[in-house]
Amino acid sequence: MKMNYTTEQRRQLAEANIKAAFDHLEELMDHPEKVSDIPDGAIALPSTGDKWVDQENEKIAQHWSEKENRPVHRLSRQNFLSSTYPFSPS
Repeated sequence: MKMNYTTEQRRQLAEANIKAAFDHLEELMDHPEKVSDIPDGAIALPSTGDKWVDQENEKIAQHWSEKENRPVHRLSRQNFLSSTYPFSPS
């Protein structure tokens, strides 16, 4: 899969994905039972709140899902953010 992102696009992808991943990890630390919601071997795809990043993540996840014959499990931002995070994503 060829990815021709500009430096700014790579930065946008990295920042949004890192933030979403840490938000999800924080939620899992508070609610470890939620780990069982993710199917074994699935590609966990958190929503970042950034429409463009989410679209690109979807393309990447779909590519790897097909290549590795693994399901994609979409994590809704609303479902994993707790009241600890009252801000809205930019």
